[in-house]
Amino acid sequence: MRTQELARQLADKKHSPHSARELLVGSLGSDPYETLQELNEVGKELAKLEGVVFNLQQGLKPRLAVIASELAVLHRKENLSESKLDRLARADKRYQDHIILTAEAISKKETARNKFWHLRSLLDWDRASISHLNAVSKLEE
Repeated sequence: MRTQELARQLADKKHSPHSARELLVGSLGSDPYETLQELNEVGKELAKLEGVVFNLQQGLKPRLAVIASELAVLHRKENLSESKLDRLARADKRYQDHIILTAEAISKKETARNKFWHLRSLLDWDRASISHLNAVSKLEE
């Protein structure tokens, strides 16, 4: 019933872009243009977060190597094996903090990705609704 009323409104009036947008917002319950703008902003934020995650993941081994070399210098009289240095480096607070930061960055990235795809699905649903309204208005002509 609602789609029939909207189809009649579309057929009865000549619309400017502004009035067409108002009708679209009224029929969908949300403004796809605003959703598109929000999608753009979330996409930019997602790209930044992906860069942070990439940087943290790529910096993990170099951080471990720096810590191991520092420990080797500190314990040079003890003549530690490579595996012992590796275990000591992995137990270092700086390495553990790096892993925690990486996990937090991944979590933020995945949250942004979920929001991006949520907005994208809303836009797809709006597009399908608009196509349906167009089809109904053409059937009633």
